[in-house]
Amino acid sequence: MDGKELKGLREHAGLTQQQLSQKTGVSRSLISQWENGVISVSAATKKRIADFFGVDAMSTPKENTAEDMQRPPRIVTSEAARQELDALTRQYMELNRNLEQVLGRLAEADLSALRESASALMQAVDTETVFRQVKSFQQHKTASSREELASALTRLLGEA
Repeated sequence: MDGKELKGLREHAGLTQQQLSQKTGVSRSLISQWENGVISVSAATKKRIADFFGVDAMSTPKENTAEDMQRPPRIVTSEAARQELDALTRQYMELNRNLEQVLGRLAEADLSALRESASALMQAVDTETVFRQVKSFQQHKTASSREELASALTRLLGEA
């Protein structure tokens, strides 16, 4: 892996040199010098970076063909990242199964109780609205406040 390939991998991953340094333990200045062709690095450092990106440390960069330029970039993931993604996928599927089971157990009586609670809550909100309209009417005895009060009362009584 040369500096040009490293820079391409880093930029494709959306990382700054500092972020790559923090994630791999390779100093930012070494990464910068490597990318700019100032120095060549040890095989161990190449391996550490290659392992992070999930690529072969000994790969040699190839020239991109016109066909390569039209293809979407290949996302390279390390084995550890693939294993973590698989574990997260299994956890998601298990949680989804559990949720479906819980929802399946929700009895009609529970749904009725929820509907009644929602209805009571809506009536309480309407009652509060009427109280506010009464207070507004008492403070500003206008035609519009009278109409708003009448409308709120109609809604409340229509729901009861």
